[in-house]
Amino acid sequence: MSASPMLLSLTDSPPRSIEEEDIKSIAVLASNRDPEAFSYLYRLYFSQVFTFINFRVSSREDAEDLANAVFEKALAAIDRYRPKPAQFSTWLYTIAKNCIIDHYRKRRLPLDDEAEASVVASTDLSCDPVARVLHEERKRTLREALPELTLEQREVIECRFFFELSILETAEALGKTEGAVKALQFRALDSLHRLLTEDILN
Repeated sequence: MSASPMLLSLTDSPPRSIEEEDIKSIAVLASNRDPEAFSYLYRLYFSQVFTFINFRVSSREDAEDLANAVFEKALAAIDRYRPKPAQFSTWLYTIAKNCIIDHYRKRRLPLDDEAEASVVASTDLSCDPVARVLHEERKRTLREALPELTLEQREVIECRFFFELSILETAEALGKTEGAVKALQFRALDSLHRLLTEDILN
């Protein structure tokens, strides 16, 4: 049973699992310029946003800067946020995606070549050089495989496994039906499995 939003302590660390209705209630408080509510959302989503960005830019430092920029933009626009039609996670996803596009445009870098998403979970590898090498190798392999997918398939993978959106949230973010998202995800994962298996065998 979910705790009532009014019973959640906004000064504590967010729980491992939190209901969407609770998030909506906290986001509404934040939209009314409640600093504790926005701080709670920052702690809840920062890791998720950083993971998404970290696999689309070339350096960890850039990813950290961009992740903070996402929340700066979110804070500047929070009074215009409404829980419908966009859920907070999909609203934040849109801001993050636009920040990445702006990052590549400002640096005049090719977005398609250098900002392809991957589906490896982010971990703190700073103290483990072996894990860091393996992590970078998997990241490179997936980046090479993802362009073989269609744009729609890549967007679904990006939403589902980077930004950790649900099927419903992904459908909302991409303007598709849940059935279409499920079909795209199935085909994308099937293609990735086949491509990566072929790469290993070769």
